[in-house]
Formats: sequence, C-alpha cells, structure tokens
Amino acid sequence: MADHAQDELPGSEPAEGGRASAAEGQPDPAPAVPEGSRAAVPSPVPASRKPARRRREPVKIAFGPVENGLDYLISVTKHLKGDPAPRDLKYAILHLAAAAEVLLKARLQGEHWSLVFEKPETATRESFDNADFRSCGSIEALDRLQRLAQLDVVKKGSTKDDLQRLIKWRNALQHYGLTTYTEGEKDSKTRKTIYAPAVEKLAANLLDFLLTFVRDELLPSKPRGSSQHLRLHEEMREVSRGLSDINMYLKIRWSGLRAELEPLKDQTVQCPTCQEFALLCNGKAECQFCGMSEETGERVADEYVDLVQEFISLSDPRRVIHPCPECEAFSLVADVEFASGRRAEYFCFTCGGESVPANLAYCDVCGIPTEAKDGLSLCPDCLDARLARF
Repeated sequence: MADHAQDELPGSEPAEGGRASAAEGQPDPAPAVPEGSRAAVPSPVPASRKPARRRREPVKIAFGPVENGLDYLISVTKHLKGDPAPRDLKYAILHLAAAAEVLLKARLQGEHWSLVFEKPETATRESFDNADFRSCGSIEALDRLQRLAQLDVVKKGSTKDDLQRLIKWRNALQHYGLTTYTEGEKDSKTRKTIYAPAVEKLAANLLDFLLTFVRDELLPSKPRGSSQHLRLHEEMREVSRGLSDINMYLKIRWSGLRAELEPLKDQTVQCPTCQEFALLCNGKAECQFCGMSEETGERVADEYVDLVQEFISLSDPRRVIHPCPECEAFSLVADVEFASGRRAEYFCFTCGGESVPANLAYCDVCGIPTEAKDGLSLCPDCLDARLARF
C-alpha cells in the first residue's frame, strides 16, 4: 500500500535577543534634569535574554514501498553476515518475509492499486488512500503478477516453494515461536526442525530473486536521474555490498556463476560495489554477482579507481583517467587486473579496449604515469612542487 512520505519540517530558529552595547563600551550620558525638578529614577537595565530553546520536531516514520522493502533487505544482509547466531537468523526470516511482501505488492500496485486488495472487487479509492483494507499475501501477489500482469518473474522453479516455506517460518515466529514446523499435504504432513544452514540457503535464494526483481521491475519505473531513483540506486548498492559478507550467498551465487564466467576471465574485473571478480566488461560493465550496473563507462572507471585501486583523493597523481583512443570516452584506466590474473597496462570501461593513450608520459621526477602537456612530463604534485619554488 502506498506510503506518503512528507518532507521534514525544520525546527524553529532560536529568537535572538539581548540589549545593544553602547559605542566603544562607554555608558550613555545621563539626560539633563531641569533645575528644581526631581530626578527620574532610571529603569533597571534588563539582563540579557536567553535564546529561545529550539523546538524539536518528533521523528517521523516515512518510507515509500520500494524504499521500505530495500531497507528490510539491508537488515537481512546484516543479520546473515559471517556466522549468524540464532537471533540473527530469526530477524533474517522476519525481515526477508517483510521485504518480499512489500516489494511484490509495490510492483502489483504499479499495475493497478486495486490489485493489492485481498478482494479487488471490494476495492475503493478512499479505503486505499486511508490504508484501511485487508491486502493480499505474498504468494497471491506473486500469482497475480504472473497471471494478470503477465510477468515472468519466477526464473527458478523453487522460488515459490522457498517463499511458501519462508512464510510458514515467519508465521510460526510471530504467533508462537519456532522450534519445528509442519510441511506437506494434509495426509502426509511431517514435523521438521529448522537448522541454520537451511535458513541461510533459503535466504540466499530469495535474496537473489528479490534483487533481480527490484532491478528489473521496480527501479525502471523511477525517472533516471531523479532524487528517488538515485536514493533507491544507492540503497541497492548497500544491499549489494552486504552480499559479499554472507557465506552461504557467496557459495550459492558462485556455484552458478563459476562455469559462466570461466571463459570470460580476461573480460572480468573486480566490482567496485561487492569487491568480487565478477564485473564483466565486454562493451557494457555489469557485475554478474551483485548486479551493479552504471549508465556510463566513465562512472564505472571513476568508481574502479576510487574503490578498487583505492586512489581516494582526487589530487592523487596516480588517479589519472585518460580518454580512450578508440571510443574517446574518459574511461581508460591504468593497471587493471582481470580475474585470470593478467594485468592490462590500460583498459577502457566503455568499449573494452586496451590501447595506450597517445599522450601517455611518465613523470620526469617520480615516474608515475601522467599526461604530457606542452612538452612537460610532470605529474600534478611534482608540477606544484616545482612552481612553489618560484
């Protein structure tokens, strides 16, 4: 259902008060008193007033549907990090179930707001706007997306089974605790105990599904470059960064990727977002592990230099991104390492070329790669140092 986020109202500014001081710290001259009249008793000077206390606005809970779902996913990655304890697994189950429900309904609502009602035939706009209705569940939302919106959202046959199992665990936790759960049809139900590896594996499968779902079905609905799109894109990055800390996700994800990327090792570099060697650069830079994809090769090159090569400072003389001789985009980076172990002297993140730039030079003082300008081969730091002598 729709969430209407409101802008935070600024608190009131403290009132400024206090008397003005006399010129140069001297008291004002006393007024003349006519002879024979009684001198007026001067009024006491008021003490300096304290500034009014800034009124603090109460914290507001405001999450849009997609933002809400991604926030749950961020929490899931934190709870599954490393070797999760039972309490971490509990919250991973609860928050993953919440994320799936919110995100599936967000896409269903995009098709038409009435489809998120448990019974769409009873839907009214007033009840929807007031959030006063009973909504459908996650499984029904998934079915409606396939049946009514005609989306092929279930890429793997086990996705629906995993979601049903997750909902059973969630319901048990919320209503009476989770020690065992029932699985199977009416005539063949069995009682099962949940162990950590089962939770981690199911969570890894559904994380994979939900991240693809958000990237393919939800983000495209936000105008590119808008504040909402940029905010959601950054939250996706935070989720992706957390994936590399989930042991089971790493194992499951790489089991499917290893064979696919094996013949492409010389086109695959380290991803700036998840730090895995899964960023396939064959004309379009896209990470096969976390799904990171930028609009331009220039942006990928910039992030590769900052986050992989760790030349954080913009003034670092090693942080030189050259124009590519082949495609002319400013995305040619020096000393790029591939998954195969090979290192390219220069690599373009736009076209995938490895041409050496025509104006390449090495600093005459420190030997760092730089651009030759006006016959000078000095990196920015050495040039500044030389100019400082004059």
